[in-house]
Amino acid sequence: MTKIKPVRKVNVPLVLMMFLLVMFGLVILYSVSSPDGYATENDAAFFLKRQIAFTVIGLLAALVIQFIPVNFFKSNPIWIGAYGASLGLAILTRLIGADHNGARRWIEIGTFQFQPSELCKVALIIALAGYREFIVKKRREGKLKTSTKQKEIWNHAFFDFMVPVSAAVLVDLFILMEPHLSCFIIIGFVIFMCTVNSGASVKSWIRGVPILLAVGILAASIYIAANPDFRRNFAHVYQRLNIFAATSGNEEVEVSEDEARQVTNAHNALGSGGMWGRGIGSSRAKYNYVSEAQNDYIFSIYVEETGFVGGVILILAYCVTFVLFVQVVMRANTIFSRMLATGCSSLIMIQVILNLAVELQVAPSTGVTLPFVSYGGTAQVFLLVAYGLILCVSRSGTSVPQKKLEKIEE
Repeated sequence: MTKIKPVRKVNVPLVLMMFLLVMFGLVILYSVSSPDGYATENDAAFFLKRQIAFTVIGLLAALVIQFIPVNFFKSNPIWIGAYGASLGLAILTRLIGADHNGARRWIEIGTFQFQPSELCKVALIIALAGYREFIVKKRREGKLKTSTKQKEIWNHAFFDFMVPVSAAVLVDLFILMEPHLSCFIIIGFVIFMCTVNSGASVKSWIRGVPILLAVGILAASIYIAANPDFRRNFAHVYQRLNIFAATSGNEEVEVSEDEARQVTNAHNALGSGGMWGRGIGSSRAKYNYVSEAQNDYIFSIYVEETGFVGGVILILAYCVTFVLFVQVVMRANTIFSRMLATGCSSLIMIQVILNLAVELQVAPSTGVTLPFVSYGGTAQVFLLVAYGLILCVSRSGTSVPQKKLEKIEE
């Protein structure tokens, strides 16, 4: 059997891809956001300056985190604290969050705005991975023994599936009630990927899924019955679905030109770039044809300026990053490391997929920004923190065969 040794080196390709995506994103952001920055703040570089500040914070955090031993994050105080922070912030935001257009997604302290859901995404990943490591350790110590085979199966279903999934979904539901549907979907996907890669048995899934679904349907029914404004709170979701249907050729759905303007103009911008684009800085759609182009529809403006070739280059950069993420997950030497890398990789890549799906008009608008490219301070910081955790796993939570390690050292 090939001998395995832990890796203790910085993953240079991953670090280079992080800086490449961030620098590339800043260039794109400046080109796309300059008209809006000048119009609203009399400063063409307004959004760029703010993004640089948050990017520096995120990069410093990522670079520091990669040198922290991965075992630090799986200690009980850390993962329990991470879950407590995510649940507490989700509840706090729902109760006292600043109300913007009927949604409470931000906590404001003076002029400072913070979106707790971005922290919750990362904290839940740490909590899920830490809990799983804790349960596996207790089971190895013989502290979760049962008297019969049937009880053992239910024991595994309860501790391996129902407890972690229900605890994570509880946080996700408070985020949904803000309301913040796109974040709810992202966290739901991350929970699913972490659970899939946790080693929970098929029998645990078979027993756990029906029970959690039944409880979820019952809870949802009670919540909807007790909140007559439920449909009004999610009116924007229904509107986006109608716009998507109408702009996709469904003649039975009628929306006004003004309602469909954002999606239609973004789609036109995407197609007008041709093979090579209009040139950096030469977009027409960013002049208020696509409002706040620096956020959800930044890829469309970018492709208008750089064309099909530019779009493919950016997508390939994400694909290379994804392959490097998968390598880290495959080499993880503990359940905690594997789940941590899986969760953080899923968090970043699902947002890439959702944003591009909207931009390419294969999915309704979700409000999900493009990682490392779109404008957003809190999102930028915590996506880079997630990237840093992947670097951390790569450096101190993975192992490679002895022969391969010798080649690397050479």
